[in-house]
Amino acid sequence: MSSYKKHVIFALVFSLPFFFQNIFALALSVLGSSIPDFDHPIKGRRVSLIFLIGLLTLIIFYLLGLPYLIGILLMVLAMIFYLSSHRGFSHSILGIFILSILLTLLVISSYFFFRAFGVDERESLALILVFSGLIFVDRKILIPFTFLGVLGVLFTPFLGLNLYNIMGPFLMGFISHVILDLYTPSGVKFLRPFSTRTFKKGLGGFLIIIWIICASYNIIHLI
Repeated sequence: MSSYKKHVIFALVFSLPFFFQNIFALALSVLGSSIPDFDHPIKGRRVSLIFLIGLLTLIIFYLLGLPYLIGILLMVLAMIFYLSSHRGFSHSILGIFILSILLTLLVISSYFFFRAFGVDERESLALILVFSGLIFVDRKILIPFTFLGVLGVLFTPFLGLNLYNIMGPFLMGFISHVILDLYTPSGVKFLRPFSTRTFKKGLGGFLIIIWIICASYNIIHLI
């Protein structure tokens, strides 16, 4: 099975106990699992495209008098990917939180941008998934991601936007990605830039145990 497919499947399994009723959140976890590897050299053209989209958005929105935070966030994300080494910052605990915060701001600012033009809640979420999928999701899963995500948010109840439903799925996606990478021979420098120590399956096992405890607690309280 391809690496990106493993990351997507594991992200969904990782997130289901917490967001099984929230299709939008599950889609965000898939995005979160796809984003860490944008620090890989083979993603260079995609990173450049993200920066260009951000720059054009910034310029056009500024000239039109529209909020241009979306453009700034895309440019900042692209710069982080460009300056990071593979399995470096985006795979570290610090990088996970910073990138999750930036992506959360991107989702929230995009949501209110669409709402300002009269787009309703669920349609706004659908548009966010379409555009974010085009930017971040692997081309081989783009169609099912977009189709299932859009159908899900359009035909299921709108559960509102808050940090739990936005930043939570991103964190889940990132962490699930890192856990799988911890089980590879090269491991992950999880504490970078504070430490250059390489962590492997020992940390992966510990994180899975923490996940099992949290998931079990959440499931019990939902029953």
